[in-house]
Amino acid sequence: MKELSQREINEVNGGLLGLGLVFGGIGAALGTAIGGIVDAGAAAGGYKTNFKQSGALLGGGIGAAVGLSPLLATAGIGMGVVSIVENAKIIRGQKVP
Repeated sequence: MKELSQREINEVNGGLLGLGLVFGGIGAALGTAIGGIVDAGAAAGGYKTNFKQSGALLGGGIGAAVGLSPLLATAGIGMGVVSIVENAKIIRGQKVP
């Protein structure tokens, strides 16, 4: 089996020329902003949520996919979806006065 060069390892982990990291960061920032808006709406209805974190994870994963980084994309999108489901469970468990 062939040993990967450092360049090949970097491309697998960070996408083409590290674009997965760049776009992942941009996606995370956008996801955080959108999650903050969702949290504000939920708070107006009396619910306490953390969609900011969910948005950051999901947005980072989508950004990594745009940057051609399949490993970062899969991890970010997967964790983002799990976080959204956890927030939904938290909302269902809260009683609004």
